[in-house]
Amino acid sequence: MLTTREVSIDDATTVTHMVAALLGELEGGQMQDGLDTQLVVDLLAMKERVYGFLAFTEARPVGLIMLSESAALFARGTYGIITELYVVPDQRSSGVAMRLIEAAVGLGTVKGWGQLEVGAPRQPMWSRSPNSALYLKAGFAEIGPRLKLPLHGLASQRAKRNAAGRSRLDPRRQRALGRVPDSSSARFA
Repeated sequence: MLTTREVSIDDATTVTHMVAALLGELEGGQMQDGLDTQLVVDLLAMKERVYGFLAFTEARPVGLIMLSESAALFARGTYGIITELYVVPDQRSSGVAMRLIEAAVGLGTVKGWGQLEVGAPRQPMWSRSPNSALYLKAGFAEIGPRLKLPLHGLASQRAKRNAAGRSRLDPRRQRALGRVPDSSSARFA
């Protein structure tokens, strides 16, 4: 019998192992850094921003969904983001993922979120026909690809560039932020 329940700090080791397995699959088995259980504990302690559900068959954990709350004008307030969804290989295609998504939808409804978003990997090994894609089956609609800018370590890189007088921002962006005088803006002064 499949059951789900919210994660707690006591589940940190299970969450760590499942997310590490997910990341290992996404990276083709080439994980660079191990996932830190203390980080998982710290995130799970953020009870008003980070949420999760574990799925079990009997007492065995077989799936995990993690979510975070965000807010944006386009969402007309708060919304949820599925940050991780993992099902152990021998339980895939058995309804575990859909049950976890249903738990996330239930949480979002209770929290008053305007929507739930997820970034699905684009690697060919993860693509399936639109008719059988899990998220499409669950009612999600494609809104386009997502991009990321890693910020870890960026502060030290930024300090080095600033010392050398260089910025990561392109000249147009610098002008928009008022950091570089633009000859065209002098006409309006």
